[in-house]
Formats: sequence, structure tokens, C-alpha cells
Amino acid sequence: MEKLLNLEELGSRLATVDTMIMQLIMRRMALAEQVGKYKREKDERIFRADIEDRRIDAIRKWASVHGLNQHFAESILYALINESCKLQMIQLQEEALESNEPQTEDQWYEKLKRNLIVLTERWCATYEMSYEDDYFATKAYLRYEHELLTREIQQLTDTELMLDLGCATGRMAFQFHDAFTCVMGYDISQHMRARANQLAENRNLQSKLTFECADLEDGIPIPSVSASFVVMNLGTASDMRSIGKVIDETLRVLKPGGRFFFSFYNRDALVYRWEFLPWEAGLVASINIHRDSLDVHSKNDDSKEEVISVYARAYTRDEVLSLFAERGVEVSMVTYPTISAILPHELFTGQPDIQESVTAIDRTLVDSSMGAYIIVTGQKS
Repeated sequence: MEKLLNLEELGSRLATVDTMIMQLIMRRMALAEQVGKYKREKDERIFRADIEDRRIDAIRKWASVHGLNQHFAESILYALINESCKLQMIQLQEEALESNEPQTEDQWYEKLKRNLIVLTERWCATYEMSYEDDYFATKAYLRYEHELLTREIQQLTDTELMLDLGCATGRMAFQFHDAFTCVMGYDISQHMRARANQLAENRNLQSKLTFECADLEDGIPIPSVSASFVVMNLGTASDMRSIGKVIDETLRVLKPGGRFFFSFYNRDALVYRWEFLPWEAGLVASINIHRDSLDVHSKNDDSKEEVISVYARAYTRDEVLSLFAERGVEVSMVTYPTISAILPHELFTGQPDIQESVTAIDRTLVDSSMGAYIIVTGQKS
């Protein structure tokens, strides 16, 4: 006999399904934007009545087979088609107003760097709390990353100086400052640097933690052979177009026996092997592997949500290995997480047993090439 759920349990399930429906609609609108771009490039009409009629007829037949009211299914799809066409008209209007869209790869990259500054200004006050939400896969990754970082630090014979590259508001620095004499963090954003220093002052750590603004692609502004440990966590290594130069600089500033920890987005991850997932996965952010960008939803000054792209390139395991091998450096490598990164994060809400089980599965897959992030660790000889 089927268990009879109470109204609170049923209400919770309804809320989960409602959220996932809205996420699917957002996915559809994102596809509609891509369709709109294709239509403009090919000079095709935005509204094509014959194609839309066929799509509506197909959904009527699907509804009939699956026991759903055909008129209800038709009205839902008709509303979605109308909203998609409206979105494509807005795109056409905005494109007509823009005349300075970057054309070259370098211009595109500079635009993405400017976008990053815009995002960090919006996020700096709340960034350190942004991973405390329901994105289970990202939280699981951060827990695993913390374990690996702890293990790396325990292997150090010198703990004078830790460098946090791409530090944002100093999350890594605050977590591991007890293990080092001092910690220095660098970020391209003045807003992130200011917030990190404010947090250090609030915690009476300003004498031990220092945060500075720097474009790491121009170098790490400290003397050679002076750092004990260098960290680029949570995919930050993929945010650097000139990551090879950053690795060179890391090896320059590290003391002999000093260690490094780099995290990249993984091009071969299961979540990216799926060409398209119709739902929002369990990661706070995932990259557009075709444009080398991280597409971020953010609210503008008018509190309207917009998508802003920042630079992020996914690497294969072989590409990452080559980055270090051509510099004569041996590294250890794992990827994580795999399964949780492809599942809707709502499925994990209020499900501690499921969370534990999926985490256990993901940990058995760290030596595969399927995890969302590639974590590389090594030592300067």
C-alpha cells in the first residue's frame, strides 16, 4: 500500500517541482536566445508560423498519449513560443543599438575582463556567502578541496608565506591562516581586495593577512624564492588566459620544497560531455566550453537579471599535464565531482542519505577524467 504523504510533505515536493519547471523554462529561453542569434546571422524570420504550428501539434499528440489535457499543453507551449519570440525581438533591438561589439579574439578577451570587474563590484559584499546556498555539487567540491589543501599543507616543511592567487574576498586565506606566518592574497578586482581587507580588520587579522590588487597575468609582485605555498582554487586557473605565465611565476616565487595547488575546469567532465542538460546542474557556475566563458546571471543597477560572460577556459587532463611537464614539474591530479555535477541541485535538498551516497560515488571516481574540476598539486624541487 502506497504511503500517504501529509500536506507539508506534498507541498515541499510541489515546490521542488515548481522550481524545476521554472529552471526548464529558463533553459528554454536560453535556447531561444541562441535560435535568435542564428536567425539574425542567417537573415531568417523570427516568427515562423508553419514551424510553430507543427511544434504545437506535436505537443498535443504527446499530451494525448500521456494523459495530459491537450488544450492545457497547447496553451503552455503557445505562451512559451510567444515569450521566445519576444525575447528574440528584444535581442534584435539591442543588437541594432550596439556598434562596438568586439570582433577579434583579443577584443573579446578584454571585454570579458571588463565584465569580471563589473561582476566583482556587484558581488564583493556578499561573495563569501555565495557558496552557502543549495548548490550541493559546489559545496561538496569545496569540502573535498579543503581536505586536499589540508593534506598539502601538512607536507610542508616551511610555512612562512602562503599566496592565494585570485583570492576574491579571501576565503582560502581565512581558512588556512593559522598554518602560516603570513598570507598574501591577490585579485584583479579593487572591490574584492577592499572587502577582503575589511574582513581581515573585522577579525583582527590585518597584521597577518594582506590583500592586494594585481593582474596576475602581469606577474606575481613578490621576490623570487619567497613563498611556501601557492593556491589557485575553485577553477581559478581556468580564468587566466596566460596560465602558463602564472605557472612560471609560481615556480619563480616558490622556495625549494614549496608546494602549489591549482584548480582548472575540466573539458572532459561528464557534465560537459553532455552537449545539453535541460536542467540546472548542482554547480554554482559552469562554463560555456564553446566560447571559453563563464556565463553568469547577475542583476544590474535596475535590479533586472542579465547574463554576463567572463573568461574561463576548460582544459583536458592531457593539456594540464603538458602545462607542467614542459616545465619539468611532476604533478598529482584528480578530478571532482562527477555525478553530483550533472544532477539538479534540488534533488539533494533535505536528502542527507542521498547526499552521502552520491558523495561516496564521486570520491571513487576522482582518478577518472570525468569530474567537473581538475585539481593539480605538486612541489618545486
